[in-house]
Amino acid sequence: MIRQLCLLLLLVPLLSASTPILTSAPAHGAAPFQISEVPPSFGLNSHIASRYPDPASMAAPAQMLSDLGVTWVREDLQWHRIEPQPGQWDWTFTDVALDLLHERGIQVLGVLGPSVGWGTPHPDDGTDAVSYYAPDPDAFDAYVRAVVERYHPLVQHWEIWNEPDYGIFWRPEPDVAAYTHMLIRTAATIRSIDPHAQVVLGGINPFDTAFLRGVAEHGGWGSFDILAVHPYVDPYGPEEGNLISALDGVRTVTTVYGPKPIWATEVGWASGPGDRDALGMTDAEAQANYVVRSMLILWLAGVERIFWYSFKDDPHNPYGLLRTGWGRGDLRERKPAYTALRTLNHQLAATKLLGWHTNLHPIPIMQIDQLEAWQRTSQPNGSLRLDPDSPGVAAIDYRFTTRQNDYVVFELTDPLLLPGQPYSLGIWVDGDGSGHCLKLWLRDAEGERLQYLVGVVVGPGWQFLTTPLAGSVEAANRLAGSGNQRLDFPVRLEALVLEDREDRYVGSGTIRIGGFEVLNGPPVYDLHLQRGAQTLAVLWSPSEVAWPIMCDQIRSITNRDGVQVELSPCVELNVGPVPYYLTTAPNALP
Repeated sequence: MIRQLCLLLLLVPLLSASTPILTSAPAHGAAPFQISEVPPSFGLNSHIASRYPDPASMAAPAQMLSDLGVTWVREDLQWHRIEPQPGQWDWTFTDVALDLLHERGIQVLGVLGPSVGWGTPHPDDGTDAVSYYAPDPDAFDAYVRAVVERYHPLVQHWEIWNEPDYGIFWRPEPDVAAYTHMLIRTAATIRSIDPHAQVVLGGINPFDTAFLRGVAEHGGWGSFDILAVHPYVDPYGPEEGNLISALDGVRTVTTVYGPKPIWATEVGWASGPGDRDALGMTDAEAQANYVVRSMLILWLAGVERIFWYSFKDDPHNPYGLLRTGWGRGDLRERKPAYTALRTLNHQLAATKLLGWHTNLHPIPIMQIDQLEAWQRTSQPNGSLRLDPDSPGVAAIDYRFTTRQNDYVVFELTDPLLLPGQPYSLGIWVDGDGSGHCLKLWLRDAEGERLQYLVGVVVGPGWQFLTTPLAGSVEAANRLAGSGNQRLDFPVRLEALVLEDREDRYVGSGTIRIGGFEVLNGPPVYDLHLQRGAQTLAVLWSPSEVAWPIMCDQIRSITNRDGVQVELSPCVELNVGPVPYYLTTAPNALP
């Protein structure tokens, strides 16, 4: 019943109200925002070197990339296209693509891999076709050396493979030892040619850190400079998918092995049915809104560079800014997401984040230190006690002793009725940096017991972790009852669960728990940025909310599509899923 990975559980509707880690004891009110010192960089997986069919007309897509205002693109320098047979080199597509991008001032993250059929030991691979089986080490090294020697004046950032932790892209199944060996050797080859080059870890799933820890344990931590993640949460939206907390687990690993800049080299939503969303829960309008909201949320979470996936739709996977049309060379059909990304890049060019906040305010409902109200169930993996040094705080001492799924459950003997219909439910947590998963069981009016992931245990230091209560959960997170897999109020809190971050973890530790609080919503996201002598605000909400504005200070209001709008009478702005950009006089915004 409880044996699901954190990865799966994170796909239920979630939201972290605040990402900073507090150093004081828990207190009421939202945690403060963090000021980003990194300028925004919203790029794109362009694929013109690997997927555009005609080098002679490649200036057309390159110019569209420039029109989008992107200053970074991710390009696959695919082995099977460059060396279709051993020693037979074809640089036609990559030469043209990289020259055109360089002429337009667009920097390139070059992806090395995957295999070519003749370069793997797998007997069923076609000789000149792409392959996702592990390559022959010497042959792969020769390909890397040739590519980097040719292009290092144009490319200074190299990503080693794509999603090596995913069985589709490393066959027959992910092998962290084999990937790490390849990473170490490839990084050494790149640095021997260009000592200033930056090596980027192949984009991994940030919601399951087992592979990342394996890279470190096999000696690969010093072989890459930048940690790349692919934080897909679709079909859930950026807010309910808890995108702002996507890096929490990754940061528990960097705390142990050393800090790294983090890039999201892929993130995206399809505009219709696809592999991750067979029903097509996201349409073209929602996709355009998610372009803006996801990139800003990831930037707020500390991601330095973010690359949307992708420039053009793939067959059966409409993640692109352009529709498939008549094929790879058809660039005519722009989706609303194209204009949304262009507007975002133009609006945030040369800006600096001043701060951000939401309108959500925690309301205390219970302190966990009432130990008589809690009862541990049958798992002998931990205990709950009072913290003698902190009034109002309890401590969970856990002991996970097997290489199977370990967890401990504390149930309320009298389940707590949540007041009203809150937007989200949160807990104050002072973690031990373990990366374990903290979850809640909630019982609704239909008798369904639904499980929600509150967040990943980071720390040390107090953090307020929350989970939204709107939207549906996956079937695996309905633990009892039958119904619509969503909360129907009134709702009662039944249990608190601590689960190991991965089955192979064995160890013990202590985390401290403060009070439970509810937040009423829906939330409004309000970002303030400095742009020259003006202040820029970016506003949105997952749901429609009336938001007061100071009309005499507003100089312009621009919608997601780059069109200026007028408000009359100018008393409030109906903020919703479509983002707005407000330009004001300096210091005019609260």
